[in-house]
Amino acid sequence: MSFQDCLKAPFVVELKSEDKTDAFKELVKAICKAMNVAHKQKSILEEIVKREESASTFIGQGLAIPHVRIAAKEDFSIIVGRSMSGIKYDAARGALAYIVVLVITNEKTDNALHIQMLSEIAAFFKSETVRNQVLAVSDSPVDLFEIIAQANRKGVDEKALKASKRASGPLLNCAIDLAKDVKAEAFMVFADCVRENDFLDILKNKAKLIVVTSNKTRFDLADRRIAACIQSPSFTASRTGQIKIGILLALSRNLIDNADKVVCISGNSKLGVFDTVVSLDVAAEYEFFFTNAPAILPSDIKPEVLERILGLAGEIAVEGREGKPLGTIFVIGDTNTVNKYVTQLIINPFRGYSEAERNILDPALAETLKEFASIDGAFVITGDGIILSAGSYLRPQLDAETLPSGLGSRHVAAAGISACTNALSITISESTGMVTLFKNGAIVMTISKPVDRERSTIQKYI
Repeated sequence: MSFQDCLKAPFVVELKSEDKTDAFKELVKAICKAMNVAHKQKSILEEIVKREESASTFIGQGLAIPHVRIAAKEDFSIIVGRSMSGIKYDAARGALAYIVVLVITNEKTDNALHIQMLSEIAAFFKSETVRNQVLAVSDSPVDLFEIIAQANRKGVDEKALKASKRASGPLLNCAIDLAKDVKAEAFMVFADCVRENDFLDILKNKAKLIVVTSNKTRFDLADRRIAACIQSPSFTASRTGQIKIGILLALSRNLIDNADKVVCISGNSKLGVFDTVVSLDVAAEYEFFFTNAPAILPSDIKPEVLERILGLAGEIAVEGREGKPLGTIFVIGDTNTVNKYVTQLIINPFRGYSEAERNILDPALAETLKEFASIDGAFVITGDGIILSAGSYLRPQLDAETLPSGLGSRHVAAAGISACTNALSITISESTGMVTLFKNGAIVMTISKPVDRERSTIQKYI
């Protein structure tokens, strides 16, 4: 189910209040009217305010997603509001909320679906193009469905679209021929590189088609042409970085295995064209993914948790905090064993909160994590995404494999904890922004810090 299917109003609500509680009142009134549950208005508002008191739902870049679980007929009900002057949201450094998306979830709906919906909404509205359209000055109401349609088209004009088709068409045909020659089991397409979904028709029925994208709302997940759709991190990566991340995430979801050959199709997102085709023998190219184990992910770690942490690691590497670079460690899985090698450097800031409030899949936690990333120490996270601690000092008792020169104590600790437990560890280098994944004491994957991210996207709504 996509979030646009759950919208209770086709137009953005104009919020007059500058105080967040008053803004909640406006949105609750509007959504209760649309749901025909005016009698629940007071109780819904009270639950939202209570939720905010325990943890803010501001997720950065001028976006907030307040949410509440109640007895309701539908799984999700959503309404979107905007404030041109900004709403005081008690956020870090006084940041204001300009777009507020209220989500009401049926209390019987699975929590994983609830978190997935919040993540989908966050990914959509974090697009600078979408935010600019929502906040555009207009005499008529802002049509959300038109914005969604334009986002899926990426607003490309017909001339540019025809040019991209002419450029990508021959390359896709070459990819098909290459797949036949090497007897590839799958295509992996990095869909963010192009603005349209025409490649689905060209590649259908050729081999298993795996789509990698930061915007799943662009695709119908029931489309039979697509074997699987993988949520990729939203930060820009090189073509090599894209392929590394895609292969890793596909392996983690058992969409491919180490005996497969995969044809990867990537390109230039700024030009909107595919320009790169790579044929990979997974076992030969990524033998280190399977160090001392047949599967990339330990059994207790969910693939979506790894996806989320890789995305957060990339954002921290690119953005830092207040313009300053940050370095930190995420330790994922096998927490009962990991905790034997952990000492708290500070009072644990996550202690005492419910598991729902500590789930790393909740996009509202992103800003909190980025704040705590400035603290020395590591984040310890369960395989299903519950954050157990921050500011944790790792003191593994086993040495990791010899690491490349230039890596410091943070990487040594991360490698060591993965050597003496069945956990994965991910580091962000403060000096280089390099993201490194460790397993069994060895480096599994490195992703270089992207260099072409537009800072205005990050700074505009701070």
